Amino acid sequence: MIEYRKATLEDADLIAKIRADFLGEVNHLTQEDKQDMCKANQDYLKKALADGSFAAWLAVLDEEVVGTSGITFYHVPPNMKCPNGKAAYISNMFSYPQYRKQGIATKLFSLIVEEAKIQGHNKVLLNATDMGKPLYERYGFKEVQGDMVYYIA
Repeated sequence: MIEYRKATLEDADLIAKIRADFLGEVNHLTQEDKQDMCKANQDYLKKALADGSFAAWLAVLDEEVVGTSGITFYHVPPNMKCPNGKAAYISNMFSYPQYRKQGIATKLFSLIVEEAKIQGHNKVLLNATDMGKPLYERYGFKEVQGDMVYYIA
């Protein structure tokens, strides 16, 4: 039976490895790029899990993590769509292929959104893969037009 638990600082390396697996899958990364992403995420997660700016939930089957969800908490200047300025970004929604279509992502997603609610965040963003989009839409997420991004090289 799958058990769900909140990640701790001791899970940082494991979450980083799973995130690298996810990024490798969706971005078709080389093994070297996956290793670089794993290292960068290890550094980030150790700090962010310790200071509370990131939270994650894990799906565990027979002591093996088969799925993850993660959320980054941050502040923006208050505005009409985020009156308290507390926003969050969901990432790291991933389950290994052999565990998909079993409700794992749905449970992990509900746990991570509840985490945002408990902490008083009133705006939650995410970037959906084609596979994940139906789940987020069922939960009430909507596509928002007008956002732009600039990547500083």
